[in-house]
Amino acid sequence: QYLNTHEIQQIVDSGFLGLDVNPKDNLLEYEELVTLFNQKDVDGDGLLSLTEFEAHVGADFLFTVPLFNYFDGDKNQMLSVREFVDIPFNEMNTNGDSQVTRHEFDHYYTQLIHHLDQHHG
Repeated sequence: QYLNTHEIQQIVDSGFLGLDVNPKDNLLEYEELVTLFNQKDVDGDGLLSLTEFEAHVGADFLFTVPLFNYFDGDKNQMLSVREFVDIPFNEMNTNGDSQVTRHEFDHYYTQLIHHLDQHHG
């Protein structure tokens, strides 16, 4: 079951709105994402487990496990700040200005969700 463009855009929109929280300014700053990571790290071990990640994305999110596995670069079943914030932030921040615009986020996550849909949908 493949998603259409509209369905992918809805997922990407929801993702951005869930991340752009403080300040809610249509930009993602690195510190904003680290703060959110630390809030989701319920046990305070500096890592996100799959359970903590599910609480972040929502248990009913179609790509919870594939997305977790995508970010889990060292395949230890835990996400570090480096894996879940640093690497994606640097990949999204194409102009190097230390902020991720809505356009940069949409481009990165639209491609990522499309990839996951093709391989795990």
